[in-house]
Amino acid sequence: RNNQRSQNTNIQAPIHRAAMKESLAAGLLLEAGWDKLVNAARCDGLGAVLVDPMTGSGTLPTEAALIACDMAPGLLRIASWRDSGGGGRRNNPHRCPPCVRWKDFGDVETWDELVAKAMQRAKSGMKWARSSSESVQNNVKILCNEKNPRAVSLAKTSIRNAGVNAIVSLGEGDCSDWDLGGEDSADDRDILEGRTMFVCNPPWGLRLTEDIDESWVSLREFLRREAGGCESWVLSGNKDLTKILRMKKSRTVVVKTADEDLRWLQYHIFQKREVSSEQLSCKTY
Repeated sequence: RNNQRSQNTNIQAPIHRAAMKESLAAGLLLEAGWDKLVNAARCDGLGAVLVDPMTGSGTLPTEAALIACDMAPGLLRIASWRDSGGGGRRNNPHRCPPCVRWKDFGDVETWDELVAKAMQRAKSGMKWARSSSESVQNNVKILCNEKNPRAVSLAKTSIRNAGVNAIVSLGEGDCSDWDLGGEDSADDRDILEGRTMFVCNPPWGLRLTEDIDESWVSLREFLRREAGGCESWVLSGNKDLTKILRMKKSRTVVVKTADEDLRWLQYHIFQKREVSSEQLSCKTY
């Protein structure tokens, strides 16, 4: 399923030099249980939130949105083409895919019916994701942030081409300064405790080498401040950089892609407990 997932359309957008493959992003999200969190939101109406503080070109949040909307892998690529009929448009290469030539397959009409059903499911999925319930304003909320202006531009293009602007919001700046609200009231928080997943693919030195240590320090400060009571997943290809987080991982998933040996790391970040004045006065030294 995942090896065919892609938000790319016939529009050839620029590619970030450290961009994650869409299939890898989708696989990591499914391994983290994002689809299960979305399904839970469908059942109980309590919402599902995903946060990516270092989004790069926006692959993780875009794929998360497509999963939340029940978008079939490759459907956007199929829908972006049009049959030839004037105006110099090219033939749709998915009009007669290889599967219709299988002996036990139906015919092109059957393929068209399947595509039509998939498009209807995606349309209904987007309508549900952007809708509100008694408990939340949006059933699905995806928040992402990026520091590099050029990467921000790429992320905006990716989100726009995928058609998920309604449920994905993009901020710009250092994640250490990214405030998710809630200073005055928990009701002002952009995240929902127990229903929010943090994901991140910070730079770890293969393609991006500038200010790597500082990036991981910023990520550490952000997660400690904003991700209390939530589950976080971080992709890393450098164990020395991972140590900068100074957090105990809950689970490690080995990820091998091309010549890269990576780790998809799960962290459970606990809320800081406030110490009352009575407790301080009773403390002995």
